[in-house]
Amino acid sequence: MPPITRKLTAAGLALAIGAAAAAVPATSLAKATGPGTYKVTHTTYTFHKGPAKGWDGTLFKGDHIKVKRLSPSGKWVLGHAYGHVNRDVWVDASALRKGR
Repeated sequence: MPPITRKLTAAGLALAIGAAAAAVPATSLAKATGPGTYKVTHTTYTFHKGPAKGWDGTLFKGDHIKVKRLSPSGKWVLGHAYGHVNRDVWVDASALRKGR
């Protein structure tokens, strides 16, 4: 392989690895993965009576939820929603991100 091809291949590989490493923290923050305090990421989001069961109300972007547990599938979380809701609710885990 000519020297220029090796350099371009190495540079491309380094760029791909760097981009993948940069994406990991962003995706890990976009979903509730365990107990803790999370923020709602969507402008409005409905919460439910159980995992994937009947609409029960609305949460807004920036509302806080203290997650207590995840459903067996990991798609839903049970947590206490603060603010205007102020009770335990089920929320799609993908609608939350870690942090206060």
